[in-house]
Amino acid sequence: MKVLGINHINIVLTEEQLAQEIAFYGQILGLTPGYRALSTRNGAWLYSAHNAVALIHLSVIGADEDVSGENHFHHVAFTCAGIDATLKILTDNAIPHRFEQRNAPEMTQIFITDPVGIRVELNFPEENL
Repeated sequence: MKVLGINHINIVLTEEQLAQEIAFYGQILGLTPGYRALSTRNGAWLYSAHNAVALIHLSVIGADEDVSGENHFHHVAFTCAGIDATLKILTDNAIPHRFEQRNAPEMTQIFITDPVGIRVELNFPEENL
């Protein structure tokens, strides 16, 4: 078996949180809703213009399910390009963020948190601040 990369991440949320998550990932990462396979749950699949695979699946939980407790999902990381444009988007949208500069491999990382508390890591290979 060869693992070739992340196919998608799945975020479970309430019906009330769905529009907020779609807006966040649209405004901050430029992801847009697209084709979604038939499902018994409401939700959305979010795509990058640069990838034919839905990167994020949003799944609305049932009324009898609970997402208020802790879970084991820590963060998702995306390989990105265009750090200056990303910083402008974060600043324009008042999104708190922090940076780390990495060596070997050289990259700048930006860390943000989405509206339901998921940590998002944006990796910019060979880009510096």
